[in-house]
Amino acid sequence: MRRESGLDTAAKLGWSSIDLEHVRPDPALLPPLEDAVAAGARARWRPVDEQDGITPRLLAAVTPTWPYPAADWTVAGSGADGFRLACHAVARAGDVVAVAEPTDPLILETLRDLRIRIVPVTCDHEGPEPASLAEALARRPVAFVHQPRVAVPTGLSVSRERLAGLAASLDGLTVLEYDALGPLSAASPMSLGTLLPDVLHVRSYCHAYGPELRSGVVAGPAWLVERVRRLRALDTTWTGRILQDTQAFLIDDPDTGALLRQARTRYAARRAALAAALRAEDIVVHTTDGLGLWVPVADEIRALMSLAAQGVSVAAGSRYHSRPPAGQHVYVTIGLLPDDPGLAITLAGLIAAAARGRP
Repeated sequence: MRRESGLDTAAKLGWSSIDLEHVRPDPALLPPLEDAVAAGARARWRPVDEQDGITPRLLAAVTPTWPYPAADWTVAGSGADGFRLACHAVARAGDVVAVAEPTDPLILETLRDLRIRIVPVTCDHEGPEPASLAEALARRPVAFVHQPRVAVPTGLSVSRERLAGLAASLDGLTVLEYDALGPLSAASPMSLGTLLPDVLHVRSYCHAYGPELRSGVVAGPAWLVERVRRLRALDTTWTGRILQDTQAFLIDDPDTGALLRQARTRYAARRAALAAALRAEDIVVHTTDGLGLWVPVADEIRALMSLAAQGVSVAAGSRYHSRPPAGQHVYVTIGLLPDDPGLAITLAGLIAAAARGRP
């Protein structure tokens, strides 16, 4: 019997049915929630839970993996919600904020929505470049925003040496950190909070445990966390103790931990297969971590149109910059890419042709 090829698989699935544009977890790799929800439902109600923001059980679960000893903690409706609140807490319309780029479009869109002016800081393989940061600091920003580990879209984490250099330059400035993948990252947690006092760290748990729990944690200096807590109190939403303790169960549960490690392995295999296939096509990509590949192209618009003609939708690299970048890229996510080496080879061929500007 003939083995089904990647091309057969693509024809059967249809490229348009495979989301290669948005950073989304594979539902098949998320942990079951039945036991976790049951554990959350048994949470004892305390009148101050809503006021405190974070339940004792969730606080106990997240503290051991936090990259620095934070003075205060609260929760948000997701990592995106937490970052939005953090921005509100440190900046007002018209303020300048320095942002390490390329970066998650969520960060740029949030700042633009708040009418905050963005000054980009370019990054290399170790993180934000010192010379670019110095130029940005000359604009007198009120805060610096970066992704310390597994940055979207590059998948790179800031090196320990670079963190130390950044801390020397950023002393006295508020720092916002966004950890989009949270415990799904293979890299260890890291933060400028180990070196600086005014660091507000936002971590999302949605990609690791599923978006249904709407879980994000915000921690840092007490004065900043209190601002976040008060801003959220003005909203109509809040994260109840059942959802929080459901999240805490998943973080502490050994079986869920094993499933999370398996998910990391599966994602890494998908990422490595596509990266190897692209390198075979002489397209250089750096596969490190995360749910996508940052692919250089000759012309972004032509590449997007070429892939769209094949039914393939990927993300425009310009979305990850606040202004036109020096080089052009597309972002190809692998979260929902099927575990099929043949399909990865076929996809790499399409991407390579598009990257070179050929139809």
